[in-house]
Amino acid sequence: MRFHWTVLTFPVLVSSAFVPRTRKNDVRLVVESPSAAFLPPSICLFSTASGQSEAERLFQRARELRESAIQDEHQVHVALSEKKAQRDAKTDKLINSLFFEKGASTLVDRLHKMNLSIETLERIVDRLDEREVIAEGKEHVRLVAKDGKATFERVSLKDDEELARIQGKIEELIGGVMVLDDEFRSKKSTTGDPYVTHTDDQHWGGDKRAERLTNRAHEIRREREEQFQNRLEEFYEAQRVKKDKPAPPKVKDDHGLLP
Repeated sequence: MRFHWTVLTFPVLVSSAFVPRTRKNDVRLVVESPSAAFLPPSICLFSTASGQSEAERLFQRARELRESAIQDEHQVHVALSEKKAQRDAKTDKLINSLFFEKGASTLVDRLHKMNLSIETLERIVDRLDEREVIAEGKEHVRLVAKDGKATFERVSLKDDEELARIQGKIEELIGGVMVLDDEFRSKKSTTGDPYVTHTDDQHWGGDKRAERLTNRAHEIRREREEQFQNRLEEFYEAQRVKKDKPAPPKVKDDHGLLP
């Protein structure tokens, strides 16, 4: 029995027109025939349906991923900005209740009534310091959400009225908390119980609330001063580099002339 083999051939039209070149003499092939399915993948560099190369498809995908990452970053900044605004609003409300509500009660009376934890007191110190810096007109960066996008703004506007209301309030708060610390120690001494519970120490601050708030205020101001000095040193260094950097040599043009 004899077998006869028939070889089928399919014409393939190959064009190099409008094909991007990556290196010299490196010409990519465009397959224009349905028989492209029978060619090795290395030859089918272009999609027969869209005419888009694999490299172009990957570049497009990279652009899409980058745009998505930028959008995600904006959403994170917006969420952080909104969260901070809500937290500041709550803290400002506490500040108003402590210092600016009309009435005959003293600051110590209001501290007794509000019964604030040490964490809340520290947050009040942070916010008072922030408001004082803003009112003094010291330049700072503020995160603002506009039209669903987060932007950073440099702000340096002085507010004399706000400064008059806020300045010195941290020291006033620490003074009021000192009275609470003395009362706590006196109560422990009267009952003969020197033991301070974990809740009293960690949540309420025990008899060291004024000390913790003082340290907190000093730390905030120290960090801000260090940041200012670092920025100042960077500015001076940039000026020195600019001054010491020699001018680039002048090069003659094609006609032998200097610029």
